[in-house]
Amino acid sequence: MVLAQRLNFTQAADDLFMAQPALSRLISALEKELDLQLFYRNSRSVALTPAGTVFFKKCPKILDEYRGSVVAARLAQEGYRGSLTLGIMRDTFEPKLPTLYQRFRTAYPHVSLLIRGYSHSSLLSALERGEVDAILNYMPMPSGQESPSILLHKNHQCIITALDHPLASRGSIRMEEVKDEPFVVMARTASIPGHDFIWKTAADAGFAPHVVAEATHVPVLLTLVSCGIGISTLSDDMACLCQGKVAFIPLLGVPFANVRLMWNEDNQNPALPHLLDVFRSIC
Repeated sequence: MVLAQRLNFTQAADDLFMAQPALSRLISALEKELDLQLFYRNSRSVALTPAGTVFFKKCPKILDEYRGSVVAARLAQEGYRGSLTLGIMRDTFEPKLPTLYQRFRTAYPHVSLLIRGYSHSSLLSALERGEVDAILNYMPMPSGQESPSILLHKNHQCIITALDHPLASRGSIRMEEVKDEPFVVMARTASIPGHDFIWKTAADAGFAPHVVAEATHVPVLLTLVSCGIGISTLSDDMACLCQGKVAFIPLLGVPFANVRLMWNEDNQNPALPHLLDVFRSIC
């Protein structure tokens, strides 16, 4: 560009702080690479060829696009451009997620954050396959499948009943107190942890639950319970899904249901650390 403007090797070399022979070699190498003659030159003058005139008219745009490409590539490498996919359980509502989403979008406007819903079993599989970059997991991980995680919050496990059930007004309850109740449970094909929680908690309390119905989705479970078909267990964060039509009674003597952001340690998405930082900022 400088030689095309100056049309003088000595002046162009001075502007570029380089020796004139070195500049001559660079121009010759460029012409060889392009298979074009860009300059007419002799011992007294330098002039652009027709090809050189067209080429150097395009150069500013080419250089701008090059610089823009370098900047975009650096931003992508540092995680400021690109995309992330967050997997969530399709039958849950996470009250902190809107705030997290807005904070991330404000801090990283050029990173798209996609949110996809899965059943619990397919959510874990999606994380293992790398289909998602991170997940919000509400259930304990199967043994041997632990992943790095950030604790978002802890939910109380509850017994849920119809509003007119004799236990509905209780402030808390223990599992052994419902040993004679009919149970509605999540089908094991839909949620292994949700299904197994009832059976394990009942076994720890000394009984086997009398299961009268199974549900494949949480809204179906809530509907069956609200109709009085049976009782069940859910964490208290699910109360927002039932519009006050089901009683949630804190269950004593059982661990909290921990909600965690989980990811694969070998995930190479450069935007993932930024998502983790945003989660840590409010957790």
